[in-house]
Amino acid sequence: MSKVGGQMKMTVGITMGDPAGIGPEIVCKSLLDKDLHDKCKALVIGSAEVINFVIKELGLDAKVNIISHPGEAKFQYKTIDILDLPLDYEFKPGVLQVGNGKAALDQIYKAAELLKSNEIDATCTAPTNKEAMKMAGSKHTGATELFGYLFNAKSTTTVIRQDGYYVFQLTNHVPLRKALDLINEDFLYEKIKEIDSILKGFGLMEAKIALSGLNPHAGDGGLLGDEEKSIFKPAINRLREENIRVSHPLPADTIFKRGLKGEYDAIVLPFHDIANIGVKLISDMLPAVVITAGLPYIRTTVAHGTAYDIAYKGIADFNQIKQSILTAAELSANFKMKNK
Repeated sequence: MSKVGGQMKMTVGITMGDPAGIGPEIVCKSLLDKDLHDKCKALVIGSAEVINFVIKELGLDAKVNIISHPGEAKFQYKTIDILDLPLDYEFKPGVLQVGNGKAALDQIYKAAELLKSNEIDATCTAPTNKEAMKMAGSKHTGATELFGYLFNAKSTTTVIRQDGYYVFQLTNHVPLRKALDLINEDFLYEKIKEIDSILKGFGLMEAKIALSGLNPHAGDGGLLGDEEKSIFKPAINRLREENIRVSHPLPADTIFKRGLKGEYDAIVLPFHDIANIGVKLISDMLPAVVITAGLPYIRTTVAHGTAYDIAYKGIADFNQIKQSILTAAELSANFKMKNK
């Protein structure tokens, strides 16, 4: 940790993600952005072989500094410091392989190790492939769940920051049928309380929270389902008694507009896909940052996948990963200031 312009300059460990996907490419591109270089100290965790391949394949103006310990990093502009985790297989751009999953898992284990030893301040993870990690033996649904396990988190919450407002999912990586079964009055009450607490941690002491209904048109007065009356209303009443500023159930198809207009600090959607469709539709204009709340350290990632079909073609946009790295640095600096 150092200071720049009076602010703490944090060290962010960036896992390069699935070697066959766009992760290595967008990581390299983001680290060649002068704005990012000036605002944080970036350290890549992954394969030097892959990073060198990216630089050569795309003709990037960069050199690589291979290190075995964060203390060896130079943090010089156009030099990519990488803590090398050599591959034990021949990776193929754009091709699903078990080795891709093992490499991605190894990166996450190393990032967690460095966080626990305070050798990095925060971590940002480039896209991983859930199928590849499953093939490699992971017992967890994805990287988020694995981080939760590695830090013994009671629970983790996926938070998306986009254009100044936050997006929350009541249910995340679970089948839709199970997600429906999970949503009852107590579940909703506890989740919104947790969301309000997370927002307070981000500095929003009286956050305005927009809550999406479960059914089309938020039930349309009971014509399209009674969950908004039987489940949502009692939970909302309990929350308001505790001065938590949560809306009545709003239709899911208009809730994003209300966030964009600044009517609410956060919007809450019931399911993973409903939340992510809205986020990704405007992510080209407004890069989305995914934050994993509930961990003792800051972990961010992007709101897109490995995109095997365009990997190593030089066309992948790096703005989301750039914003994710900067957000990791910003939030970890805030966290350290609060805990001095």
